[in-house]
Amino acid sequence: MTEPPRIRRVQTARERRRFLDLPYRLHAADPAWVPPLRLGQARIFAGRTAFFGQAEMAMFLAERGGRAVGRIAAIHNRAHNAQHRDRTGFFGFFECAPDDDSAAIALAKAAESWLGERGLQSMRGPVNPSMNAECGLLVDGFQHPPLALMPHNPPAYARLLEAAGLEKCKDLYAYWIESARIGPGSPEHRRMRRIADRMRSTHPEVTIRNLDMRRYEEDVLRYLPVFEEARRNNWGYVPMSRAEILETVRDLRRIVAPEIVLFAEVAGEPAGVCLAIPDLNEVLRGTGGRLLPVLLRFLTGRMRRVRRMRIFGIAALDRYRSLGITGTLLLESVLRGSKWGCTCAEASWVLEDNLLSNRTIQKTLQPDHYKTYRLYEKPIPNTPSTDRDASAHGAAQDMLRRQSPHPE
Repeated sequence: MTEPPRIRRVQTARERRRFLDLPYRLHAADPAWVPPLRLGQARIFAGRTAFFGQAEMAMFLAERGGRAVGRIAAIHNRAHNAQHRDRTGFFGFFECAPDDDSAAIALAKAAESWLGERGLQSMRGPVNPSMNAECGLLVDGFQHPPLALMPHNPPAYARLLEAAGLEKCKDLYAYWIESARIGPGSPEHRRMRRIADRMRSTHPEVTIRNLDMRRYEEDVLRYLPVFEEARRNNWGYVPMSRAEILETVRDLRRIVAPEIVLFAEVAGEPAGVCLAIPDLNEVLRGTGGRLLPVLLRFLTGRMRRVRRMRIFGIAALDRYRSLGITGTLLLESVLRGSKWGCTCAEASWVLEDNLLSNRTIQKTLQPDHYKTYRLYEKPIPNTPSTDRDASAHGAAQDMLRRQSPHPE
């Protein structure tokens, strides 16, 4: 590899297809990799999702001899910069031949240059395409297949990014829970039942119910603000726009299992929420990411035979946290998932320094910390600061003030 790679900015539909196809070729022999649904990836790469109402993205391919060997996307998330009042740019959708350090370095430089032209001062990632979607680079637990909406990559990628000058910014944890470990008769089950029973006897006004599919959108839109409020002080938090919320709610309807989406209420008012989904990746394996095989598996009922679930959001309003609502929701989610047919669950992801969430999960479910994902960052040198950038930053802030993250 004496010749430097050629870096090509993705501009045409053909180039977008090459960008999309690369990981399916690179990871074909990896038994743990699960192909993402091509249709969903194509929508993102064409900029046809609600995220791009407040963001822009440039995609780059690294080529050798006309053959793609790597890819990266540079992402300017104006909502992030308006929320945090900084000049952070992002990168995502990183893929590269594991032994091609020079391609990885060239791709990172291309993304860095594009972000620097927009007045951004650092580059953080990977995010695909934001912290509200897939994010992080897997650095531990490579032998385990990813669950729904979680990334997967070979071990070499950490070395490639570090060769490009990126350093650790933050780690994200994923926990593995065997439902038998907290099933009826286990010490953990008896302990948590005592806590839940004490909560109910002391606070009879607290009730827990599952999602009602007859009023699916009304239910989810009513409880998402609880989840958003609980995340508000988290590192990297960016509120979702109303368009993003509606898009997410409608996309999740296709795979939601109402038995494992739980709501806590106090005197009939929202107090807490536990969001979980069946592991769609069990259906996607072996499909090549193509829609027709996925639809056939749905039609033949294979989705009902999914045995894993992912708990991706749990929250309680601050004024109710002392009641033990989050622990009770966690326990109930896993136990109800077990009745539905799930024998194990992943709770992900949790920031390494979110001590309260880590402690709640560890004490409640006695899980294994079985995966770690990492966000990387590097400064962008000699970033220009222009009137245009300042104007765009102010416009983004105005946009967020007008666009409430919560439904009306």
